[in-house]
Amino acid sequence: MLKRLSPVALALALVLTACETPAPAKSEASPLAQRVNELEHRVERLEARPAVQPPLRSKDEIEAHIKSLEAERAKLLVDYLPQHPAIRDIDRRLDILNTQLKMLP
Repeated sequence: MLKRLSPVALALALVLTACETPAPAKSEASPLAQRVNELEHRVERLEARPAVQPPLRSKDEIEAHIKSLEAERAKLLVDYLPQHPAIRDIDRRLDILNTQLKMLP
């Protein structure tokens, strides 16, 4: 019966074959296999986590914050270009707030 190798183990086997070096002993490969197994379980646990929920804010609060940021952005655009870090930060915050607004029921 053939045993299916993980991508890491397969890559290690190919590298060792190319170097014409004998494969590591079972005791040497065991920590690597154990680490791969730990990482695979960690990925499974992370994937099982619930999706991130938006902060509990009312629609009115979010809309008021959006209006405030848009006013601040307009003031900054008098002196700065849209590529300025302060304006880009406001744009990023506006994107987050608009996403939160869309996620509300």
